Amino acid sequence: MDYSDLIGIPFEYNGRGPDKFDCYGLVRHIHEQKGIQIPDYNSPSDGATITAMMLGELRLWGNCELKPGAVLLFRVPGNLHVGTYLGDDWFLHTWEPSGGVVRERLSDWENRLMGIYEYVG
Repeated sequence: MDYSDLIGIPFEYNGRGPDKFDCYGLVRHIHEQKGIQIPDYNSPSDGATITAMMLGELRLWGNCELKPGAVLLFRVPGNLHVGTYLGDDWFLHTWEPSGGVVRERLSDWENRLMGIYEYVG
């Protein structure tokens, strides 16, 4: 799937779709489209709080190789950020600076990449 229908959907903290997403809400939505239920997080705008929540839940996520559908974990100023790898150096994500869902090259984000994960529940 290329998820092109999601491009441009606006960013909003705690956005769980279908009309607004935050980064984790988008990852969760993509998993749901594949029939996989992952836990939800109420994503506060406080970077320290969301970082602590996500690091505490990493036991639900296993390291994996870079493959389509893998969840990419990034460090951004004061926060953690997630996106979904599409393949061929492209990933899908949303965050406040983008204003909405965008497709970007992973190679442009490699210096921020912290890990590659899949849900192991």
